[in-house]
Amino acid sequence: MPPADATPPDASQSQSAADATLKVALAAFEDFLRARRLKMTGQRRTMVRAAMAQSGHFTAEEMHRWLSRDGEPVSLATVYRGLAVLEEAAVVEGHDFADGTRRYERAVDREHHDHMVCVDCRAVIEFTNDRIEELQQQVVDDHGFTMQDHSLTLFVECKAWHAEGSCSRREEREARRKASGIG
Repeated sequence: MPPADATPPDASQSQSAADATLKVALAAFEDFLRARRLKMTGQRRTMVRAAMAQSGHFTAEEMHRWLSRDGEPVSLATVYRGLAVLEEAAVVEGHDFADGTRRYERAVDREHHDHMVCVDCRAVIEFTNDRIEELQQQVVDDHGFTMQDHSLTLFVECKAWHAEGSCSRREEREARRKASGIG
């Protein structure tokens, strides 16, 4: 039987992939900054690391809280400015899901996906669907265009919330928010 503190093989492979993604993101960001004659500051490097560590969507406020918790002295305004630069550099991708809060996700080493946003609990669900992708391409072709990029966001209602007055995604989201000190 392996020791209790043994790292499962999948975790070490996953860590190696995460390290490789971080290296790619840092190199791309450094190239972007250099081309604009901007400096790679310690705060920018820390923000890249924090963004690449996330598997899902996050807000500027959440990043500010993580950095502050980890002892990184950074203002919320600096986080907003930093995320704008990271987005311009295509290190993160920003989304406006019609609730006044911009959400970000890492853009480096991520497969294309679309989003569903619950208008009841604000959960963001990522999904892929080959038929939808094919239909979008067909529409573009039918109109004589070449697709450069696209995003699809479906705004949905929670059947469980309306039928039962409770929603597991909403409860999980609230628990995560409380655990991270969001409120």
